[in-house]
Amino acid sequence: MNANLHTLYSSDFYDIIDFKCLCTDCRKSKPEHSSAFSISFVRKGNFLFNVFRNSLDSYTGCVLVTKPEYERTVTHIHAVPDECTIIQFKPAFYTALIDQYKQTLFFRDNDLHSTLIKTGTDLEFLHYQILQLVATKSGSKLQLDNIVMEIIEKTLLMVTDYKPAHNINERLKKNHLITIERAKEYITTNFTNDISLTEIAAHCFISPFHFSRIFKVFTAYSPHQFLLNIRLKNAEILLKNTSKPIADIAWLCGFNSIEHFSYAFRQKYKSAPAKLRACRLIMP
Repeated sequence: MNANLHTLYSSDFYDIIDFKCLCTDCRKSKPEHSSAFSISFVRKGNFLFNVFRNSLDSYTGCVLVTKPEYERTVTHIHAVPDECTIIQFKPAFYTALIDQYKQTLFFRDNDLHSTLIKTGTDLEFLHYQILQLVATKSGSKLQLDNIVMEIIEKTLLMVTDYKPAHNINERLKKNHLITIERAKEYITTNFTNDISLTEIAAHCFISPFHFSRIFKVFTAYSPHQFLLNIRLKNAEILLKNTSKPIADIAWLCGFNSIEHFSYAFRQKYKSAPAKLRACRLIMP
C-alpha cells in the first residue's frame, strides 16, 4: 500500500506510528502481512480491512486489533485518504501479552486474525491524550506507558464477534464521515471550554438538528454525553495521577461547579471523586 508512516514515539515495548494513506483512487491493495501485534485507531477516511472471512468496515470511532503474520488486503471506499494512529508492539511484549490475556476471545479464537471494535468515549480520550502528549513532548515515559497499558486492557476486553453497524450505510458515511471527524476533533480539543451545540454544528457546517441526530448514530452518544464523558475521563486520570485539589480538577475539566462535577462523577464511576483518590493512595 502506498502510505506515509512516521514513528511519533518509540518505547522499549511499543511504537506509536502515524499512518497516512497516499492512494489517490479507490482500489484494493495487494496482499500484505502484518509484522506485529497492533492496535490501530482510525482517524479519517473509510476502508475495508479484509482478513480471513471478514471485511472489517473501518472509519472514525473504530479500532483495528491485529495479530502478527496473517495476510490482509485493504479496499479504499472513501474519497478522503485514510489516517490511523497505530500502536505497534514488539515481539517479546506480545508473548507476555498473550499469557496475560489468553482467556480473552481475541486470543482464544485462532480464526480471529484481526477484528474491529467500536470505541467508547474513554478510548477516544486516551487516543487523543496520547497524541497530545507525544506532539507536545510533555508526557513522561511512565505516563505514556500507563495510557498504552489501559488502551490494551480496554480494547481486548471489548472484543466480541464482529458485526457491521447496519444503521451506518454507505450514503451516510459518504455524506457525514467528515462531519463526525470534525466534531470529535473539535470536542476533544475544546472539552475544557463551555462549548454549545450550535458552536459544534457550525464548525461542522451543518444544522444543529441534523448534527445531533447523525452524531448519535455514529457514536451512540448525544454530543452532550460525549463531551461529559470526555471531561470525566480526564478527571479520573488527574485524580489517579496528580495531587491537584478536587475543586481544581473539576474546573480544569470544564465543570462550572463542584456539585455538578461530583454528581456526574458518581453517576459514571459509582464512586465519589475523593473516594477514588483515597483508593489510589492506599493501594500497595
